Amino acid sequence: MLLLSILISISPAKAAFASLVLPGSGDLMLGEKKRAALFMTTEATLWLSYFGLNWYKNEVHNSSSSYATLHASANVDGKDDRYFDALENFYSSDGYNEWVKEQARMLYPDTTDQEILERRREYIRANVYTGEDTWEWKTKEEADKYDDLRDSKREFATMATNVVGLAVANRVVNFFVTYLAGERVSVKLEKNKVEVGFRF
Repeated sequence: MLLLSILISISPAKAAFASLVLPGSGDLMLGEKKRAALFMTTEATLWLSYFGLNWYKNEVHNSSSSYATLHASANVDGKDDRYFDALENFYSSDGYNEWVKEQARMLYPDTTDQEILERRREYIRANVYTGEDTWEWKTKEEADKYDDLRDSKREFATMATNVVGLAVANRVVNFFVTYLAGERVSVKLEKNKVEVGFRF
């Protein structure tokens, strides 16, 4: 009787919002154990996949960094994505630096204005890689291998993002399923009897 009273006090809306926060919880509140198990299992699987994909992404990133250090003499410590993108798109830091200078000339065209020319020089100084940060791939095959590793990292990152989208979808679907299923069943407790009604 106590359990029945608890179930009656839970509205479909409250159960649906509980499912929106934690899939399956609203179904448990309504006593739908099988449906709760389905959505909870789906949620757990999705988040395990998310963390697994992120782990693989980080492992591939570490592998590509080590590969660049070994085969291009790159200094990857403390570098951001701009450096890794440059490693991927240019065979050497010299080629990358020439590209930076071309960009600087486009942003700050030739002129006699010394202020504009100084901005160009500042742009170049801020973006080129010199000294310990230089690199050069020994062969095209090694550079292509690095590209493949970077592509794999992006693929894992994309899959992880897609899993988050599926987790959101799982919540939304569970919200509507819980609400609509709860609305179809009504229980009324009276002094000497229990009435159960269905709506279709």
